Formats: sequence, C-alpha cells, structure tokens
Amino acid sequence: MNYQQLIEGKRYQVSTLLGQKISVANIAQTLNCHRATIYRELKRNKKQQNIALTKPKEPV
Repeated sequence: MNYQQLIEGKRYQVSTLLGQKISVANIAQTLNCHRATIYRELKRNKKQQNIALTKPKEPV
C-alpha cells in the first residue's frame, strides 16, 4: 500500500487549521490530499506526543 506523508510545512498548516476548528475533510481538500493522509499524520503525531510527555522512570 502506497501513501504519502506530509512535509513539515503542511503539518504546520494542519495544526493551524485544526486550531481553527476546520474539519479533517476540509483540511484534506485544502492541502490537496486524501483525508486518510491527515488522519495518519494525526495518529503519528499523537504517538510522538505521548512518548515525549511520558515521564522517564526514576531509578530506585
């Protein structure tokens, strides 16, 4: 299965548009890509945020 990932500039656009409460379908149309691409990027970003926000375990 082939799919495209968004470049950094488009990721910033997605973030800005989501902040403006624009739907994923409209964001995809604006960026000229499939809405599944947007959902994959959001899912990928969510995983990275969870890793970054997870507090490392302190040694006992």
